[in-house]
Order: sequence, then structure tokens, then C-alpha cells
Amino acid sequence: MSIKKMMTTRLITVSPTDTVGRLSEIFAKLPIHHVLVVEADKLIGVVSDRDVLRNISPFVNTKAEEAKDTFTLTRQAKQIMSKKPVTIRVDRPVREAGKLMLEKKVSLLPVVDENEQLIGVLSWKDVMRFIVE
Repeated sequence: MSIKKMMTTRLITVSPTDTVGRLSEIFAKLPIHHVLVVEADKLIGVVSDRDVLRNISPFVNTKAEEAKDTFTLTRQAKQIMSKKPVTIRVDRPVREAGKLMLEKKVSLLPVVDENEQLIGVLSWKDVMRFIVE
């Protein structure tokens, strides 16, 4: 089976200057674990919910919160994203995507067309669904 049949085409993208605070809001509202960082219609990075959690002070929104804690919310996506994300072509088999995820230790692959244009994403859950079905 090809990736085209398994991938998600509803993409959640952010700009490189979106803040950690904004990213945190996105992850809180949506049932996703990754956002794609796009600049001038080009994929430049990926931010996971774990990246955001690592970059927010644990004192934010607590009685112990100080200015330095609130400041952690102002960091930008470009500062915490994984640069040069591993991608896969849409015409490749799902099995190849699974191998690539294991090899590169990633849980999401941005899917690109023959012109390297972003057209979807494939998650480890999509690969597992393929295996189970």
C-alpha cells in the first residue's frame, strides 16, 4: 500500500516566529503531537509537544511564577524545532516509511511530492494501523 492512501492531509503548520506559548495552546486544543514549521511555503522544521514541554518553565501558571518563567513562553518555533526534518515521498510504500521511522528515530514523517512540496504527514500510528489492518 502506498503512503498516499494512509497519510493525513490536514496539516497543522506554524511560522518560525510563532512562540512556545502559541505552540502550547495549539497542542492543548488539538489531538496532535507535532506541528510543521513552514516558511515561504517550504517545510523547514518540526516541533513536537515534547519539544514545547521541555522549553516551558514548570513554574508557569503557578504561584511561584516569575518573569524568567513567563519569558520561556516567548521562545520561537525556530529555536526549538528539529531542523532538516526527515521526509518521505508520497509514492513510497508504507513499509519503507516504517523502516525509515525506526532508523531515524522519528514518529512522524512529512510527506512530499516529486517536487518536494509538502502534501501530508504519516505518523507511527498510521503505520501501526496499516500493520493491524
